Amino acid sequence: MEKVYVIGHTNPDTDSVVSAMALSTLLNLKERTDRYVACMSGSPNSETEYIFDRFGMEFPEQLEDATGKTLFLVDHNEESQTVKGRENDNIIGLVDHHKIKFENSKPIYVIMKPWGSSNSVIYDMFKKDLLEVPDYLKPAMLCAILSDTVILKSPTTTPVDMMFVEELSEELGLDYQELGMELFKAKSNLKSKTPIEIIKNDYKDFDFNGKKVGVGQIETPDLTEIESRIPEILKAMNDLKKDNYHSIVLMLTDIIHEGSKLLVISDNEDKITKIFNTKINNNLSEFIPKMMSRKKQICPQLNDNL
Repeated sequence: MEKVYVIGHTNPDTDSVVSAMALSTLLNLKERTDRYVACMSGSPNSETEYIFDRFGMEFPEQLEDATGKTLFLVDHNEESQTVKGRENDNIIGLVDHHKIKFENSKPIYVIMKPWGSSNSVIYDMFKKDLLEVPDYLKPAMLCAILSDTVILKSPTTTPVDMMFVEELSEELGLDYQELGMELFKAKSNLKSKTPIEIIKNDYKDFDFNGKKVGVGQIETPDLTEIESRIPEILKAMNDLKKDNYHSIVLMLTDIIHEGSKLLVISDNEDKITKIFNTKINNNLSEFIPKMMSRKKQICPQLNDNL
């Protein structure tokens, strides 16, 4: 039987990796088959490595080229964020929690929810299909929801995400606040990372009205370490921008004080300043309170105004 590769976005974060595993497991259980194969489109970040090490899990295979392969997309749908070789007519399904920007020539299986995490969507699918989530997946799914919702502090968080976090953490006997802080400490451990690895740690490319824009995010309990590395990060951002970018925006998010600074390289820095109603000095904005979400607070503004 033909294999279907269940895969998340490039520069995969925890939600992307775990949702591929969870959805492939769900579909194999539901259809009593083994044709759905979980994949990653790139190497896992430090947070995901911490989770898989802590809970004794094995990573899915990395798929570098999807040419000719049948795909089921999770946690993304835009072509700019997808595996090399993607062919839209070879995509048979999509489960996501982002804005849809996808066209093909035939109907496909689609579930989209305006929730904080793709794993919340898939956990709900398990419930609706009356299927039990395998024990080995439960901690990872909990971590993925906590990661994508910034420990339920992100404006993308919904009552559904909260309910699933409380349900899973109670069943597993884990303090989700404590677990969430451990995740972000692991994610923000940047000492051994190169500047480009820091930028790409949680990073997506977008097409905003014909302009290529990269938006990354570093989430940390303390901005001190990342701010000390800004000069070398800016140099790497300038090098990256040569690849036909209009702008690159890196969110430096303080999860304790609940806000962000923006590190910006752009063809029109003044426009970025106006879009976010901030001041930018030496490419770094002032602290913007309550700015926590790339999906809800950065990308829509850039798409509508850039």
